[in-house]
Amino acid sequence: MSQAADPPPGFDPRLKHSAGIAVLERGLPALPDVLAYTMSIPVAAWEATRCAVVLFLEFSRDSDGTVNPIVVMGTFTRDGNLWSADRHWLGVGWSHDPIASPRGLRDLGGRAMVGGGGSFTDRPASGHPAVVVTGRVRPAVKQISLIQDGREDRRSLRSHFGAWVVCTEQWSPYQINALGKDGSVLASLAGPPHLPDNHASGSG
Repeated sequence: MSQAADPPPGFDPRLKHSAGIAVLERGLPALPDVLAYTMSIPVAAWEATRCAVVLFLEFSRDSDGTVNPIVVMGTFTRDGNLWSADRHWLGVGWSHDPIASPRGLRDLGGRAMVGGGGSFTDRPASGHPAVVVTGRVRPAVKQISLIQDGREDRRSLRSHFGAWVVCTEQWSPYQINALGKDGSVLASLAGPPHLPDNHASGSG
């Protein structure tokens, strides 16, 4: 994949709010034939009862020309059947550049799943997530499940480049499992992390 000049509407960084709502309503868009470092690429999403998150892959460029991938965690609140974008979104570093290395798996270090950061607060506002966790998985992973408060929420992995994201409105112990085609657990992550002084935090 090489660079293109003008991002399509669903991949335009200036239109992330509407692009995120479109993802929640219709699913991830198909990737364009050509990807560019000027794009904001929706790569994964997760809906909870009253909140949701859409993960956008973007790129920043250092003064020496080095390109750094990041993901922006676009959060949304549901009112009835309608989604609205939250005012403040967070970004975290990302380990994979699919333009430079479309099928690269080196950042996984042989693991089936890795965590890539997130945002955490034990005092979430109504309709906002207490936890957002991001990461990447190998192609063998076909489902992601969230186990929390004695319940399992298992979903087919719908993503680009193996990206995944989970959000939950509850601040309580959870386990995120990466599952194979037969439902076997290939990897797990647990949380939430300890928050110093009981304040909200973001991590990369």
